[in-house]
Amino acid sequence: MSTQPAAEVANGRSEALPRASVAAENQTPAIKIWAGFGVAVLAFCAYLLISWVTGPNFERVPQGPSEPPTWMQVVLWGWQTLSIPAALFMLWRFVVRPYRRDKTVGVDGVLLLAFCSIWVQDPWSSAGNHWFVYNTYLFNMGSWANELPWFNAFGRPGAMTSEPIFFTPAAYVYIMLIGSAVGCWFMRKAKQRRPGLTNLQLIAVCLAGMLVFDIVLEGLIWIPLGVFAYPGGHWALFPSHYYKFPLTEMFTIGSVFTAFAAFRYFRDDRGYTIAERGIEKLRLSPGKTLAVRALAVTAFVHLAMFLGYNVPNTLVGLNSTEWPADLQERSYFTNGICGDGTDRVCPGGSMPAVKTDSAYPNTAGQVTNPVGEPGVPADYVAPDQGQIIPFDVGPPGGSE
Repeated sequence: MSTQPAAEVANGRSEALPRASVAAENQTPAIKIWAGFGVAVLAFCAYLLISWVTGPNFERVPQGPSEPPTWMQVVLWGWQTLSIPAALFMLWRFVVRPYRRDKTVGVDGVLLLAFCSIWVQDPWSSAGNHWFVYNTYLFNMGSWANELPWFNAFGRPGAMTSEPIFFTPAAYVYIMLIGSAVGCWFMRKAKQRRPGLTNLQLIAVCLAGMLVFDIVLEGLIWIPLGVFAYPGGHWALFPSHYYKFPLTEMFTIGSVFTAFAAFRYFRDDRGYTIAERGIEKLRLSPGKTLAVRALAVTAFVHLAMFLGYNVPNTLVGLNSTEWPADLQERSYFTNGICGDGTDRVCPGGSMPAVKTDSAYPNTAGQVTNPVGEPGVPADYVAPDQGQIIPFDVGPPGGSE
């Protein structure tokens, strides 16, 4: 009996399939690999969050004695109040409603599901040294940063990188989709004007547009309004102010927005992205199909965020520039990491990166040793690391 693969033809006879077709049929669909990676990513995210919530770092980082200006307080409450409803609306609009109606979800829906976990990567770029901070007037419970196995930057309960939990998770959901859609708009317009543009040229157009998009989003909105700051970034606009805007940030997050936009724009004839190809071969129920697609896209967005943002910005943190005095005067921006109220000068200049359990030169010209570690000779005089800048405690309502 022949074991040669066969295919039915119109007259009922069987004909042998070409060997290339047989190999293609037996090949593992790419989506299985992407989805498997997505499962691993979500498991790691769950580990970090569970370790954080059940451990000592689940403690609020206080704003300290400085009071944000009244206008800033109003703005921050607005972001906290509106961000979660905005994210939920988008999930309803692009995931729940189409699935209930058609038993399927478009590319925007699966992207939104993937963006629901990408915020876990938010503090990772400070793994080597602190270079960005959130405003601790925003409600926080510390962060999971120091749960990360390779996170070496200083952090202790109540004095560490903070994450505003009513803002960050939701903001990643809606702003990443908006950025992806804007990037696709740039590429569509460019293609309409110049149909001969190659894919690589379209991506270059998208990147240019995303750089401008980020200048507006972060440089003109979020940073001046006091949501967060990038005191350690390089090539900065307004370098002496708390709203210092490093162009390194523009290029790194711009590249991530571009990756997401290209992922959304370049799809096959079935409407699937590069990570979803082969889903039709799995013959799953609508619910399982959506789950596998979401896992595959989750893998892609996490990989893009890690390689495009966190890897290069970890290098930025390791080579942090000096934090502006205007920021160090505001206790709600120092997170208890450095500055007034500590014996640690903020990063930059000749100040070495301070780890949680490392010795470091303090502002008294001595060395502060971690508990239980061998001491440095008491007569050791550390090189001048600069001076602590006192907090501005100002009048009620804060200073401008």
